[in-house]
Order: sequence, then structure tokens, then C-alpha cells
Amino acid sequence: MLMFVLATSLIAQTGKSSPPVSKVFAVLTKSVDTKTAKAGDELNLRTLNDVVVDSAVVIPIGSRVIAHVSEIKDKAKTAPQFQLAIVIDRAITKGEMNIPLQAIIAAIAAPQDDSLSSDATYGMMHSNEPKMVGSRASTTASSGELSASSKASSNAAVATANLKGSMDALRLDENSQGALGYEGVSLSWRLDAPPPVTIIASKKNVKLLAETQMLLRMAPPRLPK
Repeated sequence: MLMFVLATSLIAQTGKSSPPVSKVFAVLTKSVDTKTAKAGDELNLRTLNDVVVDSAVVIPIGSRVIAHVSEIKDKAKTAPQFQLAIVIDRAITKGEMNIPLQAIIAAIAAPQDDSLSSDATYGMMHSNEPKMVGSRASTTASSGELSASSKASSNAAVATANLKGSMDALRLDENSQGALGYEGVSLSWRLDAPPPVTIIASKKNVKLLAETQMLLRMAPPRLPK
């Protein structure tokens, strides 16, 4: 019964009587694909914030979260979707302390395309920079200095990086749920018995890219004694 109440609160904390739930944002360090993954494969995440329990930092930012693939299901007549089942196992701090976890992946967000040529912010910055036209631009470049257009591109890139660094650091919030940026992908959870299992499903092959952000909800972790 306790497990059921706790597991239910992992999905959505409702009511004052719900058990406390800790949340951590993390990023997937390596892609995982149902075409090549198999049960037992280890997954690694890196935490993007501290996990604080009773005013103490239990899992510091930059810690590793270890998970594993518990099951892969291919699309078939009896299973209309590809499924990738993931279990969150433990956190490992920079001091190599292992902390067991009971957690689900509540939300995921696909990594953004970092290519400047496809970046709307860069396009806006770049279009507002001065440009040199005609033969003079090439003679300026041959003198060993950057041409005005090259300097403009460089300035736009720096401005874009500075602006986006503050805007795009986190694409999820504490109330996020489901899949952002992954078309046709859904998340569900198997919570009837420990450990909690997150099931990521799609009618197409499921592939989570490296740098995918995740929101984990978990029972408040405790330092090993």
C-alpha cells in the first residue's frame, strides 16, 4: 500500500497528504535506440541541479544517475507501438558515493539544434549586422584582418551564444510531464511493484538523443549510512 501511495505521488503530487517527492533535472549523455538497445543496457544521466532533502544537499549538481533498459518491445500486431522501458537505479556523486533511487522519468525534452545556420536567434542577430559588398571586402580580408562581414558573423555568433545561454539552459520545469520535441512519443509508468518503470512508446522506432533533458521524480533519496 505504501509503495502504491508513493508511486502515485511520483507522477503528480496532489493533496497535502501525499508523500514528499524530490525532483531533479538531468541530461542523457549518450543516445539510446530501440533498434540497437537491449535489456540490461546501462544508461547514464548527468544532474543539472542539486537534490536537497531536509535542508541538506544529498545529490549535488553534476552527479551521475545510472539507469538501465529493463525491456524492449518491437511493434507487432499485438503491440501497436515500440516500447523502451527504463528503470532508474542509483546516483553516483563526484565523491563516488552510491545513492539508491526510486524514481520515474516524468518528462523528456529533445535537444535543440545548435547549428547557427538553423538558429532563428542567430538569423535575427546576423541580419542586423553591417555587411560589406563589392571588391573592398576581399582586400580587407587579404590584409590579415577579418572582413566586416566576417566580424559581423562572429559578433552575431557570440551574441547568440550569450543570449541563448540564458534562455535555453533548461527546457523543462518542475510541473512538466510527457515528451517535448519528440513527435508521437508518449510516457507511461508501471508502478504496481518496485522498482518503478518508465515506458517510452511510439508508433515509430524510439530513439532518445544524447543531450535529451529529463525531469526525474523520486522518493526523497537518503545518504547511505
